[in-house]
Formats: sequence, C-alpha cells, structure tokens
Amino acid sequence: MCSPRAHGSVLRPLPDRLAALISPLPDWTRARTGLGPGLDAAALERWQLERLGRVIEYARGHSRFYGERLAGVPALATLADLSRLPFTWPAEVAGAPLAFLCVAQSEVARVATLTTSGSTGARKRIFFTAQDLERTVDFFAHGMSALVRPGQDTLILMSGTTEHSIGRLLQAGLNRIGVTGRIGAPGWGAGEALRAARTAHCLVGLPAELFWLCRAEPGLRPASVLLSADFAPPSVIAALRAAWHCRVFTHYGLTETGYGCAVQCGAGEGHHLRDPDLLLEIVDPETGTRLGPGALGEIVITTLGNQAMPLLRYRTGDLARMLDGPSRCGGTLPRLGRVEGRRENAIPLGGGASLSIHQLDELVCAMPGVHGFQAGLRRAGGRITLELTVAAEGPLDPDRLRAGLPPGLAVEVRYAEVSPFADRGKRRILALP
Repeated sequence: MCSPRAHGSVLRPLPDRLAALISPLPDWTRARTGLGPGLDAAALERWQLERLGRVIEYARGHSRFYGERLAGVPALATLADLSRLPFTWPAEVAGAPLAFLCVAQSEVARVATLTTSGSTGARKRIFFTAQDLERTVDFFAHGMSALVRPGQDTLILMSGTTEHSIGRLLQAGLNRIGVTGRIGAPGWGAGEALRAARTAHCLVGLPAELFWLCRAEPGLRPASVLLSADFAPPSVIAALRAAWHCRVFTHYGLTETGYGCAVQCGAGEGHHLRDPDLLLEIVDPETGTRLGPGALGEIVITTLGNQAMPLLRYRTGDLARMLDGPSRCGGTLPRLGRVEGRRENAIPLGGGASLSIHQLDELVCAMPGVHGFQAGLRRAGGRITLELTVAAEGPLDPDRLRAGLPPGLAVEVRYAEVSPFADRGKRRILALP
C-alpha cells in the first residue's frame, strides 16, 4: 500500500491480505487529532467537543448569521448538549449565503452554487478557502487508498472540468497516492463512458450511470467501484458485484460540508467518518430530538474546520442510522450506516402511503434485464398513476412490480431507450401534468 502524507498524517502500509478489508481512515484520524494509540470513541468525543467550542466562538465572531443566532448560547459541557444549539436549515443558507461567510471574499478559493431542495429552486452558494479544499483532498487521498494502489488508473465520471470541482479534488487526492485520475467530459454519453471504463482499475460515479454500464457490458472487470453523489440502492450494488466481480464501495458527502464525509471500508459494515472535520448526529426528522445508535433519522452535520463557511447542526434531509460497536475491519469508532434516501423524496399518496425514487430504484433495478428507468406521477380525477419508462431486455414482471408498490396505485409501463447520462444528477420522481 501507499503512504500519502498531508497535514502531518501518514497512512501506514498494510499487508495485501488486509488491504481489502481495513479502512485507512482510523489511522488518518489518529494522526489528524493527535490522539495516536489512545484513539477510541470517548477520546474522540472529548477532542470533538473541544474543537466544537472553538468553532462556535469562531462562527460567532466572524459570521453575521451565527453572531446573531448564537448570542447568549452557553458553553457546551458534553456533546449531548448539542441540542442547545439551533439547527441551520438549507433555506437559511440559500437566503443569505454571505451572512455565513467568515473570511474576506478575497480569501475564497471556490464558490459552489447548487439548487436547494423543494419547489422554490433557490440557489445556495457555498464558500471554501484553499485550506478547506486541501482538507478535502487529504480525505480523498486516504479514503481512496482502500480502493486503488499506486500505478493504477481511476475513471472519475463526475463533474471535473472547473478548478476545485469535486472531480478535480478527487483527481488531486489520487495523484497524491500515485494513482492516475481520468475525469470524464461533461458531455459524454454512455458510449464514451463505456469505452473509457474498459481500461480503468477503478470507477467512480453515480449509481444509476454505473448500473447502466454494468448491464450494457457485464464482462467489464474493474477491481473496484465507488458509488457517490446519489442514493445507492442495494439492488444496484448487488448487480455490480454480480456482473463485474468487483469490490463495491459507497461514499456519502455533500457540497455544503466540503464534499467528502464518509466512505465504506472493505468489510462493508457502515461508513467510516471524516471525524476530524465533521461531527454527525442523527435526529428525529419531525421533532429534532437526537436519536441513539441504530435508530433511523435525519443526518445533521457540524463542520469542525471550515474557515470560509462553517455550518452548525446543518439539516441535510438525508436519512440514515449511526452504528456503534466494532466492525469486522477492526474499527471501533461510531460509523454511519447505509444512507436510506432523502426525506423530501417520499411523495405522499394519501392514506398514509408514500412513494420515493429510492423505493423504485430498489424494486425496478432488481429485475433482470433492466438497464435504467424514469418515473413520473400523474394526478388526475382523484386517481394517481405511476408512469414508468423502462429500458429493459424484456418486460417487467407485473406481479412483482405491483407487489412492491403501495396498494391502489395505478401503474403504466412503456419501454424505450433511457440513459442516465442524458439527464445527469440526483434522481427523482417527476410530477407529470
């Protein structure tokens, strides 16, 4: 294995027989926090609490938003006291992004603009200093070292043409560990992506796109795959493993918190967290009450090192569980479980029933011969109809399809060419006229 070095952190070489299983991130966390052999959940909590206190004071003194929001908030004695801090909501970031900025605009190295969730379509602007971006590159370098080795080649099927884009940051992290990172062009269709994938040791991309590639060319043999930037259905993970006989990892991250956040180890028992830079909680989506390990709730993130735009208790809208106890990889720190979708994507159908694109992905992608699909809901005359446009080698099993959908939902299926490369980004169910 390689030994990348950044911020004084060193990744220790691992024997080949362990490299496929053990996450490099605990060693990285030991180096970044200075906890060394004493790293355990209690020591990490004490370290994060001390860092959190500094972040609160920094944000209160440099951010107009937090200067007002945190006035009078007392010091936190334990991480359990986090509930004393108010949540930060995406709409607040979208409404006044400059109010969150803690540095002069001349110190901003990148501004990422993205559309908020919901019907308003407000645009959020997220600011990063060069040091903020360097921490992301450092995390990518260490996290990716579980997937690739020096001298290998990684195809990055994510945005990357602009400086400091996620693709370019990932490329920089790979270069740091002696791995070539090739970034696919934004205008690539499925054919270009497939041709480039044939020579890559590792593929990084959106689940729907890599699923399409594996169904189009099951004989491809990448050594590893990293699914990122959208919900990764277990059915898609299973399809990739079955077709390509490769290791499949999932990554969770979001632009607001500096892209990288958590990545699976080879054991596949949860996502190892970017603990030196981010503090994660799981809360009840309705009440905001903090939930314990194993309980499904909304991911809430506090940044611990961002200079340009720190965020305190940021509501992500993503649903997952925290896992504790040891992993087969040997890790003992709390981990993030499988991300199970987004709260907003559950579309109410009435009578307590709902439907999300995540449910459909898990249902439709598990059927033989499916390459991809699009979904829309039409409401007319008191009737709700799910319209599926499916690219498949044969018809879907109607009984299996109906058994996986809420009762009473009308379904119409048509078969046509559907490529996720034509409309890239997070998938959703469309509202049809």
